[in-house]
Amino acid sequence: MAEEDNIQIAQQQIAALNARDLDQYLSRIDASYVGESETAPGPILGPEGVRQTLDTLLGAFPDLHLEAEQILASGDHVIVRLRLTATHKGTFAGIAPTNRSVSWRGCNVVELRNGKAIQARVYADNASLFQQLGVLSLPKATAAG
Repeated sequence: MAEEDNIQIAQQQIAALNARDLDQYLSRIDASYVGESETAPGPILGPEGVRQTLDTLLGAFPDLHLEAEQILASGDHVIVRLRLTATHKGTFAGIAPTNRSVSWRGCNVVELRNGKAIQARVYADNASLFQQLGVLSLPKATAAG
């Protein structure tokens, strides 16, 4: 597919998630799909694995909103830089609900074949997320003197 088509698919996927149209979102996940994320307990396999992952994410952050900051395409790959905003209302990565509003960034690298995702890797600023949830403390950086 053309790179412009792959960018459009990425935009449609973001819109589907924001609309909570999981069936539409999953229609663009291939049966052979393998996904990776630091917060997933293992590989995310096929549409059912994606559904389980999204159910967990949306259970923890029911008002999750994704905003694309940049979308790039190269051949069969699409890279999406995102800003995610949400309220922590359910358990996530073993962290009990805090009711805190959070905002973090992520990057998703997706390989597409025939209009469907076959492989993806999510890179997220989990340190920032976990700081906002109150479970990680990092020292403040100081200027070199």
